[in-house]
Amino acid sequence: MTHAKIDHKFSYDELAYDTPKNYQPCVKLSFFFNKLPNVSYEHFHRHWETVHADLAISAREFGLCGLKRYSQHHQTPDFKEKVTALGMDLMDYDGCSEIWVRSMDDWERFFKSPEYNAAMSKDCANFMGMPIRVMAGREHLVFGKAIPGLDGTDGITVHKATHGQKEG
Repeated sequence: MTHAKIDHKFSYDELAYDTPKNYQPCVKLSFFFNKLPNVSYEHFHRHWETVHADLAISAREFGLCGLKRYSQHHQTPDFKEKVTALGMDLMDYDGCSEIWVRSMDDWERFFKSPEYNAAMSKDCANFMGMPIRVMAGREHLVFGKAIPGLDGTDGITVHKATHGQKEG
């Protein structure tokens, strides 16, 4: 099916149909997972943000393969409750790691490296339930600043409702 444009008056010309899209220059991989049933939330989150993070970025290939960003999205039971209370359809995961690389080839080199596999597989067994679900693609930055040093382009950075007002 071909996309049919609808009649819409854009508030932001930067988002109009015929403007260039703002895909960032990296591939973003998102890994969704849960804690092991016998692991407390406290231990899961603390181990992941310390030991596991250190093992990941200490791998020699982390630097050699050009990984640009690694972040962790921690979803605690209280956030799950708030999402559910709002009537939203919760993605019931305890965590999501995000890795940015210049290309899928860079990710594949890192993912297949013996050092990474030896450290990560053993450590995941300490706190992380399987399977891990993965989403990969390019980020289209709509609102906010691009990550410095990656040659990306900022999205819209001023909301029209707050133009001229101090943040707070």
